[in-house]
Amino acid sequence: MVCRALNEGWSKARIGSHVIRNCEIHHCGQAGIIGHMGGAFSTIENNQIHHINTRQDLAGAEIGGIKMHAAIDCTFVNNHIHHCTRGLWLDWQAQGTRVTRNLFDHNSLPERVRPVNQLAMGEDLFIEVSHGPTLVDNNLLLSEMAARVSAQGIAFVHNLFAGALTWVGEGCDNGGHRNPSPRYTPYHLPHRTELRGFMTILHGDVRFINNLFVQQPIRDELRSNAKRLRAYDHHHMHFSAGTFVYDGFPSEEEYYSRFTREAVDNWEDKDLYYDRLPVTYGGNVYFNGAKPAAADKGCHVDREHRIHLRVEEKEGKPVLKTNLFQYLKGLQGQKVSTETLGMAFEPEQRFETPEGKSIQFKKDFFGRRRGETYPPGPFYL
Repeated sequence: MVCRALNEGWSKARIGSHVIRNCEIHHCGQAGIIGHMGGAFSTIENNQIHHINTRQDLAGAEIGGIKMHAAIDCTFVNNHIHHCTRGLWLDWQAQGTRVTRNLFDHNSLPERVRPVNQLAMGEDLFIEVSHGPTLVDNNLLLSEMAARVSAQGIAFVHNLFAGALTWVGEGCDNGGHRNPSPRYTPYHLPHRTELRGFMTILHGDVRFINNLFVQQPIRDELRSNAKRLRAYDHHHMHFSAGTFVYDGFPSEEEYYSRFTREAVDNWEDKDLYYDRLPVTYGGNVYFNGAKPAAADKGCHVDREHRIHLRVEEKEGKPVLKTNLFQYLKGLQGQKVSTETLGMAFEPEQRFETPEGKSIQFKKDFFGRRRGETYPPGPFYL
């Protein structure tokens, strides 16, 4: 379909570059906003999207507050997406995509609703079979399952995760029962629609910098539904916050040190080219029993204080009630920028603006400018 679209004129000069701003989109049966290649180069900003697919009238592969295929150079900024089966679904070619300063909450299966399949359980953010670069920064992801990560080439920077990272290392095949069925995903020239190649997903190639992870109580109903769907484990669907799901993935040093001249010349060791890609960490903080990856050596784990998080509405606007801020004082985040994040592995493209400019992450969730020193997480105190 991508090749056909290119043959029929899919390019930035002719397609996309839409703006959806200051809208309220609600009570839709399947999805609030949907784009399929025609949504590339667009900005979706300052919208309230809520109560989407809550009755499960429609299920399957196109549900969510926002569902986008090929969100090349799309920016999702300052939206409040809540009470949807799924918040934001980036499906294929989330290349140059940025998700920044959004509030996600209550995006999961509603109470007393029976899910029709695994996709119906829901999460805040689903990134699927994409090579990136996909930048997720300064967001609040507060649902029980925060992000489903069946993709690679992602940078998570300055976010607050109050839910689990799910489907890590899984979910990128077509479900074949007899034969391997990996999906070959296209990737493009930077900031363009022209194809650069096709490749399967190796997983990894993820960065976690200056994030907060908070374990929250889990509804028994969610746990029992995940078990009924035969997907309740740490490889697929679970409710434990933290980066521990990336245990076993190599560091950058471990990964690239194996590509010595001797290894490359040893044709018996071709597995090197199919191993999982590296994962990097820095400046992350874990609360309430959220579990770090073994390789997140420099993280801060707070085992003493109990963090509570609750989103309330005041005068028509969401308000986060929390005691989190008092326990961030004195913690130091790492300096992070486009230059320190490197390039997404497969497309060899930086985590940068659609115009190719560097990002310094100077603004927090509220748009306030950070100083020279700042704590981890989406808030500048």
